[in-house]
Amino acid sequence: MTIKPLIAILSLAILLAGCGMSEDTKEEGDIIEEPANELETTDEELVSETDFSTAAPGEWLKAASGDFKLTSYGYNEDIGLDFSESPYIPVEAGPMGVTVKTMTVIDYRPGEGQKRVVFGGKDEVRIVSAFIAIDNYSDKEISFDPDEATLITNTGETVKPLKYWTWTIDGNFPAGASKAVDVAWALEDMDSELSSVRIVMEPPVSKESNKALSEPLEIEIEILPY
Repeated sequence: MTIKPLIAILSLAILLAGCGMSEDTKEEGDIIEEPANELETTDEELVSETDFSTAAPGEWLKAASGDFKLTSYGYNEDIGLDFSESPYIPVEAGPMGVTVKTMTVIDYRPGEGQKRVVFGGKDEVRIVSAFIAIDNYSDKEISFDPDEATLITNTGETVKPLKYWTWTIDGNFPAGASKAVDVAWALEDMDSELSSVRIVMEPPVSKESNKALSEPLEIEIEILPY
């Protein structure tokens, strides 16, 4: 298997492993308490119990936090998001390089804990997730928050990152720093055809001058069915 499909598989596995939520999860603002046995489920255990590499698109699979099926994936040849052997191509925002390495769309039937707390009682939702690498090419300290990126869809939805599913990172990037984040968004429209999305990020800001170092970053990605 080439490196790009492998990254996509591992990203999906880690995303589903990290989003687990138990029946004892409390509402926002309370301390989150989860049974130890659920917290001890590791990414490696999830990968071993669910063979993501042979997951047939359109077929429901079980994960630790609910059931899911692969529906579509992101494609943009200009940035190397194409499952080929060609390298990824960062999109520049001032001195920052932003590389979208995977984008996956799944339909998801949450377990009871997530259904209640995260998804407002919905039995089924559509999740778009992207694994993004970020590099500070400069010798300056920069503030940048890719984990707060907005997703705009061709179907008219504008959504913020999905809590509990999105990695949160420290937005402080020292000179030469590299970080990565998995961002997820939940869509309400399950019926319309999702054919493209735009990831929109606020510009990086100089820690020294507190000034924006670019225009807002926007990356358009085509959504193709498996």
